Amino acid sequence: MPPEERPGNLGKKVSMKEKSIEMAKCVLVYCTGLFIMAMGVSFSGTADLGMSPVNSIPYVLSEIFTSLSMGTWIIIIFSAYILIQFVILGRDFQPWRVLQLICTTLFGYFTDFTNFLADLFLPDPARMTLAPAAVYGVRLLYLFISMVLIALGILFYLAPNLISLPGEGIMQVIADKLPRPLPVIKMCFDCTVSLIALAISLAYFRQFHGIREGTVIAAFGVGKILALYDPLKPAVLRFLRGAQAQ
Repeated sequence: MPPEERPGNLGKKVSMKEKSIEMAKCVLVYCTGLFIMAMGVSFSGTADLGMSPVNSIPYVLSEIFTSLSMGTWIIIIFSAYILIQFVILGRDFQPWRVLQLICTTLFGYFTDFTNFLADLFLPDPARMTLAPAAVYGVRLLYLFISMVLIALGILFYLAPNLISLPGEGIMQVIADKLPRPLPVIKMCFDCTVSLIALAISLAYFRQFHGIREGTVIAAFGVGKILALYDPLKPAVLRFLRGAQAQ
């Protein structure tokens, strides 16, 4: 019997094939999650009631320095978060954290693409000839759709347990370094980046731009909606890992 046809080697081939298929599924679900999150960001931008905290600085900067897209600013700011992780960790910085550049770049390009689609197909409330109350209702609808999409994207993005975006990465690093509970660090981080975005907005626009009531609503609403997706988690895990997810 040729060596490649021996039972042990066949088992290894099957195992390698299964692992490859599983990894392909993980990458597919991960990228799908990032894309759905990007769609949510685009709906939030069109609503113009304020971005989620983690995207607030890139949004405000993209509105000021219009030669660079929001996706480009996401890549720049999120890359700065990776650099901050390096500064905090020093010699303890794990090389795998550099891989956050991959998901950062993907998310940035996805955001630019979904913003392009939103400009083409999504009616802009600012151009609607409806009563102000009706226009505000449309903005709230877009905000709600944004939260639904972002929460769904988070579900898919987290399920494969691959690389976290730098925003989550820096929060985890700070939480481990202090040490403090992650929810407390997340709240402090969200407040910090929101205040920075607000300061930039007030300095340039002399008004609230990118930080509004929608920022607060999204900060609390996305988590609540994400909890409603809990029944979907077993199905997603079964798709990713089959019987191992049982």
